Amino acid sequence: MFSFFSSFYYAIFGGFRIDETTTLSKEQQRKLLLSGVFSAQKGTFMNVVKTGMSYGGRQKMFGQGWGITDKASAIDTLDYLQHAGTRRFFPLVVEALKLQNKRAIQQYITENLEDEDDMRDCWEQVQFAFGSIDSLIKAQLIKDQADFVRIGPDAWDAGRLVFMARLCCEHEYITDERMWQYIDAADEIAHQKLTSWEDFGKSYIIGRCLWCGTANYFEVMAGHAKDMYSSPKSPWQSVPFA
Repeated sequence: MFSFFSSFYYAIFGGFRIDETTTLSKEQQRKLLLSGVFSAQKGTFMNVVKTGMSYGGRQKMFGQGWGITDKASAIDTLDYLQHAGTRRFFPLVVEALKLQNKRAIQQYITENLEDEDDMRDCWEQVQFAFGSIDSLIKAQLIKDQADFVRIGPDAWDAGRLVFMARLCCEHEYITDERMWQYIDAADEIAHQKLTSWEDFGKSYIIGRCLWCGTANYFEVMAGHAKDMYSSPKSPWQSVPFA
C-alpha cells in the first residue's frame, strides 16, 4: 500500500524518486537512469533495480499495456525492444520526410518492406512523424525537421527496455543476470547516436510521438523529459551520460 501511494504522489506532483541507500555503483545507476523519464511518469525509483511499484500495479501494467502474462511473453517483449522497437522504421521515416508526397511515400514503403503488417506500421509512423514535428518544435524539444532526424527515437526503446527489464526482474519473470544483459543492450542502443542526457530526453519523446502521436499526454511526457534533463535536482545532472 505504501509503495502505491508513494508512486502516486511522485507521478502526480513530480519530483525525482531516489533511493539514497543504494549500494549500486555509479555506472550501474547511470544505466538504470536511462529509464528516468518512464520512472518519472510512473512515480517509481530511478537509481535502483526495484521500481517500488506494487505487485498489483505491475500486474495491471503488464496486462493492459504490454500483453505480458508469463516469463515467455516477458522475454518476447524485452527481445522485441532490444532488437526492433519503434526505431526499426526510422530510416524509412527519414526518407518519407524528404519525399513529402503521399503516393511516393507509400510506394517507397512498399518497395522496401515485404511484410504487410510492417508496411502498415511504418506508414502509421510516417503519419505520426508529419503530425508531431510542429508540436515538438513548439515544445522546444527540437529546432526543426533536421533536428528531429539528427536526434531520432532510440531513447524511447532504450528507456523502455531498461524499465521493463527492471519490472520483469522485480516480478521474477527474468533473473537479475538476464536483466543486466538487457540493460547493457539498452545502454548500447542509447549511445549509438546520442551523446547527452538532453538529447536522450528529447529522443525519448520523439520515439513516443512515432509510437502514438501527440494526442496522448504529450505535454505531460514532454514535461517529464524536460525536468529530467534541465532540473538542477535531476539525477541526470549528477551522472555523466557517456
